[in-house]
Parts: sequence; C-alpha cells; structure tokens
Amino acid sequence: MQSRLIDDSSIPVKVILLSGFLVIGLFVFFPMYWLLISALRPASMLFTRDVSLLPRGLTLDNFRTVVSDPRIGRYLRNSLVVSVTTSAVTTVICAYAGYSFSKYRYRGRKSLMFLVMTSQMFPFAVLLLTIYTMMRSLGLLDRYIALVLSFVTFTLPVGTWTLKSFFDHIPDSLIESAKIDGAPRLMILHRIILPLTIPGMMTVAVYGFVWSWNDLLYSLTLITSPDKRTLAAGLLMTYMGEFQQNWGNMMAASIWVSLPVMVGFILLQRTFVRGLTAGAEKG
Repeated sequence: MQSRLIDDSSIPVKVILLSGFLVIGLFVFFPMYWLLISALRPASMLFTRDVSLLPRGLTLDNFRTVVSDPRIGRYLRNSLVVSVTTSAVTTVICAYAGYSFSKYRYRGRKSLMFLVMTSQMFPFAVLLLTIYTMMRSLGLLDRYIALVLSFVTFTLPVGTWTLKSFFDHIPDSLIESAKIDGAPRLMILHRIILPLTIPGMMTVAVYGFVWSWNDLLYSLTLITSPDKRTLAAGLLMTYMGEFQQNWGNMMAASIWVSLPVMVGFILLQRTFVRGLTAGAEKG
C-alpha cells in the first residue's frame, strides 16, 4: 500500500519533468527544423501568410545554387585554414601553460593564473576595440594571423584550466620516477604526460575549432577582402545586405557549411564529453 502511494505521488513529478523536457526540446530543435524547411522552400513561399509546419512544394534548388557557387567553397577553405590553425595553436599553448600551472611552483604563479582568467571577464565586443587598434598598429589587419591571435586569446583561459585539471590528477611520483631514470623535462612532458591527457587535448582542440568556425564579429571586422572572408562573414555578405534578403540560399548555405562540424563532433563526441567530465569524475 505504501509503495503504491509513493508511485502515485511520483506521477505528477514525472509529468512535470516530461513537460519540461518537451519544452526544452521544442526550443532546441524547432529552430533547426524551421531552418531546414526554409532551405527547402521556394523563394516565393518564404514570405507568405500561409505558415505550415508541413509545407508543400519543397525543392532542392537552394542547395543546388549554394553547392554550385564557387564563393562558398572559398569561404569554406578560408574557415578551415583559420579554424585548424587556431585549434592547433590553442592546444599547444594550453598544454604547456596547464602543465606549468599544475606541476611547477614559482613566484607569481597564482597571479598569472588569475590574469589568464581575467580575459573572460570582459565582453568580447568590448575587447574588439583594443584588438582592432593593436592589429592595425602592427599591420595585421586583413590577415588571417589577426583572427588566429584573437581566437587563441579567447580560448586560452578555458583550455588552460581544462588541461590543468588533467595534469593535477597525474601523480607527481610518475614524473619523479622518470627524472630518476634520467629523462629530461621535455621528454617527460611529450612522451609520458601528454599521452595521458589526450581526451583533454582533444576537448581543447574541438573547443578552439568550433569557436573560430562560428565567429562572425571578429571575422567581419578584422578581415575586409572578399576573397579572404570566412564562412560566417562570407555568407552574411553574400546573401544578406541592404538591397537583398536571400533567406532561402542563406538557410541552405548554413546547413551545408554546418555539416563538417556536425560530422566531426559526432565522431569525437565521446572523447569530447569525457574530456569535459574527467575532472569531475576524478575529483
């Protein structure tokens, strides 16, 4: 009898939880669904009062136009160059910085750690004012290195602390044993420590790649040449503007260029999640 009362009393809780999940799922997946059907609609059906969740007359013309546009391939190549470079540079710097903060004790260490995190305290739009002025004084405007340096600056704090949590859980006795065997410090780091933190390094690499891939504000400001634009800025300047609003092609292009990131994230999902939760599991 008591167990039945408990089961009956838990029914409202289950209903509330299920309703909450449905609402959250609606907010998450409905924009993606609307993006897809907008990309499949003809241009004449995008601006109409007859709004339907199951539209008729769907077509692939928008996707054919996007795939045959040589500018999209150029934007895709530019984004790959910037994103892969940012991901690699971020991972290397964060690995050395995280190892230093975790395994070395020196004067100013805590102050430096705090300084690294202070960049997360300011809105990125505010930092753009300083970064733009600095890049202009260095003659780096309209060059990919300006974007890479900016993206590395923003991903460095999170990446450093992520890898520091991995290094904290590696016993110092392992490093001391390698020193006794005569291994130099760099060999210990490269051949013993870093292979143990591959999930964390993959997490930082994916984080840096996705950050630079999705950026619009800095790409639109620091890069001005049409041939050098990355995906977000290139799509905006190609399909949207003062005299055109080509929503169908814009939606189709957004889906098309998102496929590489979606496939990569699906393939690396387990490693990425394990890297994010490793500190909590081991702590």
